[in-house]
Parts: sequence; structure tokens; C-alpha cells
Amino acid sequence: MERTTELELFGKVFQVKNYDCSKNGCPYQEKPRPLKLQLFICPTYFCPGNCPFCVAAGTNRKKGFLDPGKLERVLLELKKMDILRGVAITGGEPFLDTVLLNEIIEMIFDIFGVETQVSINTSGVGLDRLSDIRRLPFVDTIHISRHHYDDARNQAYFGMRVPTGEEIASLVDIVKDPRLFVFNCLLLRDGIGTKEELEHFLEFTAEVGVPKAGFVTPMPINDYVRANAVSCFSLLKRGDPRFLFTKGYRDYHYCQCQDGVYVTASGKLVEFYGRETLYGSGDYIRGLVYGADNVLRDGFGADAEVVYE
Repeated sequence: MERTTELELFGKVFQVKNYDCSKNGCPYQEKPRPLKLQLFICPTYFCPGNCPFCVAAGTNRKKGFLDPGKLERVLLELKKMDILRGVAITGGEPFLDTVLLNEIIEMIFDIFGVETQVSINTSGVGLDRLSDIRRLPFVDTIHISRHHYDDARNQAYFGMRVPTGEEIASLVDIVKDPRLFVFNCLLLRDGIGTKEELEHFLEFTAEVGVPKAGFVTPMPINDYVRANAVSCFSLLKRGDPRFLFTKGYRDYHYCQCQDGVYVTASGKLVEFYGRETLYGSGDYIRGLVYGADNVLRDGFGADAEVVYE
């Protein structure tokens, strides 16, 4: 089976992944047609934080915001192509401008329909304005970056004030569906770096009422990360009856994921997943990225190729 297929986007030809990841060790299967891509939208590159592991270090100096009119033209073209799998709104910090965030979310649902999967990635800054999001009931997931269960240690990573566990618990109480929230935690030796610490994090997750936590091995982007990164698969080991492993995925030597359920000391269930990028890099588009500079690219990073501007 060929691993990639050519796909034309805005008059340019790109290689697109042709197969689904191997599930639980089963053979790779060809993707159904038409092939679909995830779209990432960055309303702004600006973030007031200063995380030592951030792949977008220095964004606290970039204060531009995208042009909704230009984004709409791109979304309408993607609708005609019928290649969109879902949309992840990220940044920068998307909740810095909830007026713009509202406009983007409504534009997505107006063009693609409310059944479209839309997620938002946030440090938690601005979540006190969550009620401003008019179409919140249709948003699939809000991923909250949370790198320690202890409020002070978590805040130290960000270098700014982010919501406490108590404040997140109050948000869980007021939304209609608490499954809206997921914690995303980077595994670091000076933070959540042992199995015991991971268990503490899952107990904390259950206490505040968030139903799911993700544990991610950070990309080796600088000396700090290279010295402190911890493999999620070194912590998520089988043999502990509190951990039920459900689905596992692998994309050759590119990346690996594991889903499961954890039973807390009080008998509550918390979903979890682990994700780790391995040693290879697939020569195909993993997703489209529309940035705050109003350019559509075939991925993140300096090497991403311009698709449309």
C-alpha cells in the first residue's frame, strides 16, 4: 500500500497521508475517500505566557490578530473541496480576544455546519469569559494546558496567572456538559515525571471534575526540554489494575498514542491518553494551518510550505 497520495490544494500539489494509523497492532488500512485534513486556526500568535518548553517561544512579543474576511474566503474554498475533517483553534492564546474567537467559531459552523468537530486549545487565560462564546454548546472540546496538579507549580511553568484547580472546578459546574474539558499535560522530570506524579495528576483531574487528561512527551525543541522530557510510555506501563488500556495507535516510526481509563482512589473513572512523537518525520501533510499572518500553510514551523496567501 502506498503511504501517500497527491492532493491538489489551491493549484499546488501536496502529499497527503493515505492510511489510518495501526490500531492495537492491527495492519494499516487505506483511508476512506475523499481524504480529509485537520485545519488549525491561530487567531493570534500572541501569548502572555513564557513557558520554557513552548514551541512558539517569543510569542509574547507578537500581537497581531488574523483578518476574519480573509479567513472566510479560505474556509469557503475548503468547503468546496470537501477536505475538512475538523478544526482546532489554537495560537497564541485564542481567549485573549473573545469577540474574534466568537466570530471565527460562528463562521466555521455557518459554513461547515454545527456537526463539524471544533476544539479550542488554551492556557486557561480568559476562561472566565467562557460564557461569551455564543455557540459553546456546539464546541467539541476545550483543551486546557495544565502541567502540574499543584497550582503554584503549574503557574510557575507559565510565568503568569492561570486558573487554579478550584476555578476550573467552578467552570465544570456551570457548563452543561463537563466532557467539554480535557487537560493536556507535558511530561517533565521537574514536574509530572514519574508514575506516582502521573497518578496524583489523575486524582486531581477527577477532583476538579474534568473527565479526561492527556500526557504528552514534549518535542525536543531546546536544551531545557531535551534535559527534562519524559516518555509517556515509560510511565503508562501495564500491570497496574487501576489502569485499563483500551486503544493504542501507531504511525510507523513517526508517532505513537495510547488511550485508557484510570480508576481513582474514590472509585471515579478518568479517561487518559498518552502521545509521543518518535524518531521519524512523515513526508506528508499532517494538517493545514491558517495563521494570524493570514497565510494558509501545510503545517507548523519554519519549514511549512505556503498553500494560499
